[in-house]
Order: sequence, then structure tokens, then C-alpha cells
Amino acid sequence: RGSATAMLMLALRNAASARRVARLPMTRPLSGPSFTERMDKTGRPMSPHLAIYKFPVAAISSITTRVTGVILTVGTSAIGVAALGGADVPALVAAFQTGAPALVPVAKFAVAYPLSYHWLASVRHTYWDITVSGLGIKTVRTTSIALFAGAGVVSLALSALSF
Repeated sequence: RGSATAMLMLALRNAASARRVARLPMTRPLSGPSFTERMDKTGRPMSPHLAIYKFPVAAISSITTRVTGVILTVGTSAIGVAALGGADVPALVAAFQTGAPALVPVAKFAVAYPLSYHWLASVRHTYWDITVSGLGIKTVRTTSIALFAGAGVVSLALSALSF
């Protein structure tokens, strides 16, 4: 019985403090010092902007993996929607090849790089999942650089092929 009374008193106290908080103004008045002026008065240094930091190669590799995945999804979906809409995709590719032959290797590279990079990154990640090794900072940095280089070489080779 004593604990029930204590719980009731605690609930009433919390409700009373919640009402006091609810009456506080939710925004500061428009007049007065700006945020920068108020922070200058504190004497604390302002946090530097994100742009001054150098991203590690592993972070860039991770971001690139995600971006190439999105590019492949959007590209594949666009081709599928075009085909479902009645477009003759092979005829469009043939028209591009005859209409702008100088851009064909560039277009091949633009398709081959995201595909090869994303595939090689998935192989690396699968290796990490299976073996739980190669996750040291130096190894991840080295494999990230090798991933960029390997995808570049594979993409150049694929864009040089003619079908």
C-alpha cells in the first residue's frame, strides 16, 4: 500500500513539472543577439566545417559502392521501364552506335565501371564476411585502392571490346 502511494505522488509530481515545461516559450524572440553572437560570448571555438576534413580511402570506397549500386539500379530500371513501354532497346543501342561512334567507348566505360566496381566490392565484402580477416586499417586502405584500380582496369578492358 505504501508503494502505491509513492507511485501516485511521483506521477503527480511528474505531471506538475510537465505542465510547467509546456508553458515555456518554444522559440526565442526574434530580437536579440544572433546565434553567432551568443557563441562568440561563450569563448568556445566554433566547430570546423566538414569540408576541411579529408575522407579516408575506405570511406570513399564505401560511398562509391553505395553510389554505384544506386546507379546500377536506376539504369537497369530505366532500361526495363523503356522495354515495358514498347521501346526497342537493342535498336536504340544500335542507333547510338551508328550516330555517335566516338562516344561508344565512353558509354561502355560509363556502364562497365559501376558494374565492375560494385561486383569487385561485393567480392571483397563476401570475403570479409566468410573469413572475418583483412579488416585492419592498413588492409582495408590497401584493398580499397586495389578496388578502384581493379575496377578501372576491368572497365577499360570491357570498353575496349567490340561486339
